[in-house]
Amino acid sequence: MIRVREKQLGEIEQALALELFEDEMMGHVHAFAPRHAAVIGDAGARAVVALGVARARAHGVTNPGFLRFHVELMFMLGGMFDTDPAQPWAGEILRDASLPDQAARIDRLYEATILYLDAVEGPAGVYSVEAMRRLLDLVRDSAATAELRFEEKALAVMARIYPQRCAYVGDAPLRELVRRAVAEAARLDVATDVGAGLVVGLMFGMGHGFADDPLFPWVQATLRDPAIKTRERRVARLQKRVEIYVDRALAHLERRPAHGQG
Repeated sequence: MIRVREKQLGEIEQALALELFEDEMMGHVHAFAPRHAAVIGDAGARAVVALGVARARAHGVTNPGFLRFHVELMFMLGGMFDTDPAQPWAGEILRDASLPDQAARIDRLYEATILYLDAVEGPAGVYSVEAMRRLLDLVRDSAATAELRFEEKALAVMARIYPQRCAYVGDAPLRELVRRAVAEAARLDVATDVGAGLVVGLMFGMGHGFADDPLFPWVQATLRDPAIKTRERRVARLQKRVEIYVDRALAHLERRPAHGQG
């Protein structure tokens, strides 16, 4: 007779609970972010939910309702928003030991999110749309993109593209993002002038974990494509894919309601 230990039973129960939560979240994700969910498919959406659960639990967040909000924030801010140097307010709240429990942290995080969206999106999301238009122009210009690899120039360009967000975040976190981006470009083997600039832009626009984020599978597919043999071709392909993504995202942003997702 096989004996199932208490620890094993607990692990099984946790696995079943996670699977049930993922099943319930699938419908919510398709309602909350229908366009994005359609693009990444059910497998991608499940990967996002699983990542969200793991990262939220690392902060002591286990309540299903709170986990759902964490996943929603991933769609809005990027899958690794809780450690993103360009979103410092979010991680600081989740790691704040002075807040007594997960309910207090999530309440504070919700309030901070509303303030952030009001400040950086503006009425009917007009700031986001304007920023996306400027970003598209930048991505299409290789020389301008390459300028982002320099810290001072990157700060100036980001402030021109999205002044509301830069003002809200402040210089120090953005400087940290640029420094990390240079190392990330080397790790991803895209460390040309344009490639390093692209990584800065992608970390600013999509989150510092963009290369491993299940929200953006096309990035991983491009970076890991075995048919691309040289660094220069990889950068050129990534730049084109980013242009296509930004163009489509802009078209969607121009149609959405304020704070709406899709």
